[in-house]
Amino acid sequence: MKKKVLDDVLKWFNNDIEILNKEIDSRNETINTLQRLVDELKEYKKHSNYKEKFQELSLEYEKEKERLVKLHSHYRNIETEYDNLQKKVRGWEDWFYSNKDIFDRLLSSAPPAAFMESEEVPPKQPNKRKKHKKKKKKKDK
Repeated sequence: MKKKVLDDVLKWFNNDIEILNKEIDSRNETINTLQRLVDELKEYKKHSNYKEKFQELSLEYEKEKERLVKLHSHYRNIETEYDNLQKKVRGWEDWFYSNKDIFDRLLSSAPPAAFMESEEVPPKQPNKRKKHKKKKKKKDK
């Protein structure tokens, strides 16, 4: 009977040893899998600073976008002002061309002789300014 009990205990221990060996193998496989994963992720570690760079670039992009919106607004204002000035210039050109024959007659004819005689311009005389002498300040002694 002792032998049977000892055999049963031995079987039980062997069974436990086998279960523990399987557990060890399973854990070793898990460790190896995790080690491979760590090795793969090490390659991506160098890319970890891209998030910060992306945030910085996003901020710069937003600033540039705001600057361009302002610039575009100024452009629209200048374009509107340019269009208004073009309309005014065309109006003046139309007026000038509608009165062109009057301007041609005025500019091509000689001024009347009476106008030339009556309007004599006196010769320009030099300015006569009085020279002021500088007063000397008396020093207190």
